[in-house]
Amino acid sequence: MPSWLEISLILLAIVIAFFALDRLFLWMERRGWIYWRKIKPKGGGIAAGLSAFHQLIEPQVREIREEQAGRRIDAERPGATGKDS
Repeated sequence: MPSWLEISLILLAIVIAFFALDRLFLWMERRGWIYWRKIKPKGGGIAAGLSAFHQLIEPQVREIREEQAGRRIDAERPGATGKDS
């Protein structure tokens, strides 16, 4: 039967291992290798592939995306009212 000292040493070792892994993952995140805690992914990935597949199945999706992009560009112009004329 393990004593309280052995149990506390095992728990301490686990905590230190988790801390070391966290620091390693943060370092890898700073290098741009992974997304861990500080930096959130910016789109892309599976969503981009599914979007392309969706456009193959339903061609009108491209028209909707083009219209949304046009409205976004219009809204970013200085002096834009946000209304269609």
